[in-house]
Amino acid sequence: MTNQTPNFYALLIGIDFYFPHDLPEGRYKNLRGCVRDINHVETYLKTTFNLTPDQIIKLTATASENPNQPQEAPELLPTYENIVAKFKELTAKAQPQDRVYIHYSGHGGRAKTIFESLKGFGGLDEALVPTDIGQPNSRYLRDLEFAKLLEEMVEKELVVTLVLDSCHSGGATREMSGDDRIRGEGFIDTTPRPRDSLVAPLQELAQNWQTATENSRNITVVNGLLPEPKGYTLIAACRDHEFAYEKVFEGTERNGALTYFLLKALRQHGTAISVEDLFNKISIQVNNEFVRQTPMLMGETDRTFLGSQSVGASRKVPVMKVDIKKNRVQLQMGQASGIKKGAEFDIFKFRTRDFKDSENRIATVKVVELKAADCWAEVTALYGIRTINNQLTEGMIKIGSPAVYLSPGLKQIRKVRLLLPDPLPPFQGVNIASISTKIEEVKTQVEGHRWIEFCSETETDENVDYFVSLNPEGEYWILDANKEPINNLLFPIKIDEPKATERLINRLIHVARYETILELDNEDAFAPLNRKLKVELVKSVKREQIVLNAEGKVPILEEGEENVTLVIRNDSHLTLNITMLDLQEDFSIVKSYPKKADYECLAPEKEINRKLNISLPENYQEGVEVIKVFATVDATNFQLLELPALDQPRPGVGDKKPTNALEQLLTAVVDEENPKRKITVVTDASEEWTTEKVEVVVKKSGV
Repeated sequence: MTNQTPNFYALLIGIDFYFPHDLPEGRYKNLRGCVRDINHVETYLKTTFNLTPDQIIKLTATASENPNQPQEAPELLPTYENIVAKFKELTAKAQPQDRVYIHYSGHGGRAKTIFESLKGFGGLDEALVPTDIGQPNSRYLRDLEFAKLLEEMVEKELVVTLVLDSCHSGGATREMSGDDRIRGEGFIDTTPRPRDSLVAPLQELAQNWQTATENSRNITVVNGLLPEPKGYTLIAACRDHEFAYEKVFEGTERNGALTYFLLKALRQHGTAISVEDLFNKISIQVNNEFVRQTPMLMGETDRTFLGSQSVGASRKVPVMKVDIKKNRVQLQMGQASGIKKGAEFDIFKFRTRDFKDSENRIATVKVVELKAADCWAEVTALYGIRTINNQLTEGMIKIGSPAVYLSPGLKQIRKVRLLLPDPLPPFQGVNIASISTKIEEVKTQVEGHRWIEFCSETETDENVDYFVSLNPEGEYWILDANKEPINNLLFPIKIDEPKATERLINRLIHVARYETILELDNEDAFAPLNRKLKVELVKSVKREQIVLNAEGKVPILEEGEENVTLVIRNDSHLTLNITMLDLQEDFSIVKSYPKKADYECLAPEKEINRKLNISLPENYQEGVEVIKVFATVDATNFQLLELPALDQPRPGVGDKKPTNALEQLLTAVVDEENPKRKITVVTDASEEWTTEKVEVVVKKSGV
């Protein structure tokens, strides 16, 4: 037990009991595990942080023998009025940098909007459902109100962590409404409700919402309940088309799946665990238990859970399952992220953050079965553990353990050839006699790299991806397959400058990796999602919406240009997970949307509208920016596709082949199906993902 923590506050809300009611479209049934969730959370916080009663605010509605009345007194019930009052009380009480934990277990719902000016006449409000929603003049805690309450905490510089163990009706079908394990219902409440708010005037709420979504329209996360979180950490029980389940996990007690696994992990690992590590563990455990429940992590994810200490982001893939009998693990990375059979990963102990520490390495695995969003990889080596025939045993690898990408599997090697003038002209300030030595040095150092290799003398230029030449100033040029200089390779490398060879090889590798991701595509002509993802650049001109990239056109835009919107539309019958990468002029690759989550759910026949920030990296006057949008059916990981700008260190993926003889043998797989080395995916997994891209020429204003 630690000493009393005066700068920690908690707001805990659990609702099992809903006053008897019948709404025109349906009713919110009683639940059985929400108050128990809250009581367990309260016990954990008191035990761990030695909190005093005035540091915990609790609102619960517990079912009693009287079907018309809960056990609690009216002032302790989670009514709309009490919830709003307790949010404001906590915000007033806490001081800047104090830690605040909010946990909600109960129903989520949808109702006819009271913000027609913002959402339109037929718009809907997502909401948390108070215990008295069936009473006359009762109100929902609506999305705009909830966002404002959290924004007030962020503005006061409170360190906020929010857990929502509920689902919302956006995904609950009527056919599933009889399942009493689900925390949500499938109807839209059109009952007339009071049109004022105890949180703030409606105009102020609308302005706050518009500011929070200023770069987007119709973009929300957490089942439509909140904008993309900024300034706080959020764990939600499920995606907006899924369900938050209850279950008897131990004994006879029923608990919410998210809350149960959250507390179990915290008891085991403590609160010093990073948010990312904690989430990887509990989300996979929940999804393994309920295939239709995929928790989401958003917001400030690079800190400790329930704390403010920054732990930094890491580039890794979590272990989803361990199959001891088949000696393999399931990883959350698949075809959509560009890997193939034969790709290799190192598995480390849970909570490892320094992946150069070989003491924490458990195993090396090789991908043997590939799906769109995940893969199965069998163990090829185990480290530091006495085993027989490299065979896994119980508990050796834990759910959520980090896997670090070693190699992409089937070779994606780009061919390089020297293209030098003969005889060599005199280069100012360069000793001609040393040039041949420098060139041989380049050839020698390229050997052993995963991404590039020099062509043999017998290979024709048709097989060459890049040519390396020298310009009259004695500077290295990198040319494309047509022997034209690759654009935007700024800051030339002189052949005799320090580390010239290393810089040249790093550039070749960086460009090779960039172009591999640029070409990543699902080329299965019969994949069901083909042409179901529409990506358009739309500009408003004299009140008319013009599609700039219609019929494959490449628009030319000036830096800082406004009124350009990226529209992503889902024309399939499935809810898709959307991730957007920006491949920028400086050869960086950045996940630009969503910023504070791994992906955004996009329902069938719906669209995301995001305003574009038209800009150029420093020192660039013009360039081509590529916006690449990925859509997957299941959750997956795109972290390892990101790249820094050219000439910057590339963390996360090794550039050199392993030196261990066994590992060399395992990576020596020939891509016989794809001699052009382009990533092409034609397997069963192609049914579950797709990608589209838009190219834009960006120029400095006046250029």
